[in-house]
Amino acid sequence: MRRLGVAAALIAGTVDVLYLGYVSSQGAGDPQFLRVPFVALFIAVMAICAALSARTSAARWRPLLLGVSAAGLLLLGYFGIFSIGLPLLVAGAFALVSLVGTLTLEGGPPAGSGKAAGAGMAAGGAVLAVVVLLAGFSVAERAIRCPASGIESGSGPGVLGGSYEYSCNYGKLTISR
Repeated sequence: MRRLGVAAALIAGTVDVLYLGYVSSQGAGDPQFLRVPFVALFIAVMAICAALSARTSAARWRPLLLGVSAAGLLLLGYFGIFSIGLPLLVAGAFALVSLVGTLTLEGGPPAGSGKAAGAGMAAGGAVLAVVVLLAGFSVAERAIRCPASGIESGSGPGVLGGSYEYSCNYGKLTISR
């Protein structure tokens, strides 16, 4: 089952590199300048968690690492289904299958409280990944950089906190709900 963690890490890492390459080829100019770095960093952390879960020395923390990786990759894959989401969903599914295998099949925690502790760690990791992703999107979408000259405007649905509209008028930012 640890091989699935490695597969999830490789897929997520490859998607991250391709994502950064594609976005950098489009040139600068996104007023929401924190979105791309946040998504790239989040994918990298999910890949690292999946890779670390495959280490023999990580047996104690494997449910947490796989819970973080599975939930983060699945949710980000769902959000990005029309762009980078499909391979992230596959990577998340691999991490999830590895997690289930860790908790039930192959030499996972012993029966009783060890299994409950492993499941609790996995659930806690999943909640952590979801909270970090949603909070990060909320912060990144509201961090808007206005050009010094010209007029620009846009809007967004707002992951947490409702929809918003912004306008830039010669370097002055106005945000309304």
